[in-house]
Amino acid sequence: MSAGIDPSAVKLIGLLGLAHRAGKLAIGATEVEKLVHRNRRPVVIVAQDAGVALRRRLLRLNPVRGFLTETVDRVELAHLLGRSQVAVVAVADQGFVRGILRLELPRIPPAQGLG
Repeated sequence: MSAGIDPSAVKLIGLLGLAHRAGKLAIGATEVEKLVHRNRRPVVIVAQDAGVALRRRLLRLNPVRGFLTETVDRVELAHLLGRSQVAVVAVADQGFVRGILRLELPRIPPAQGLG
């Protein structure tokens, strides 16, 4: 992350790291879709440089609490999670969701942003 990064984005990265260590983070499109289909209503974080087709597929998911799409990129997510590439994660745990939604980050509400 660059030195001029939004403090809320830094907090988001910290919360995602905690959620990962607690086993509360769905990683990758398949795991995120499973979480949504189990009616867990997660917050979905999509890397800002995720592919167009993946973004469209993910933005159609329902029910969710919202999408964060302009906060982190694939490299940041991958580095955080110790993987080579990650384009999407989601968290449904109430405590983590509450913490993420309190951050002043731009969100796309559910069922919007489709072109």
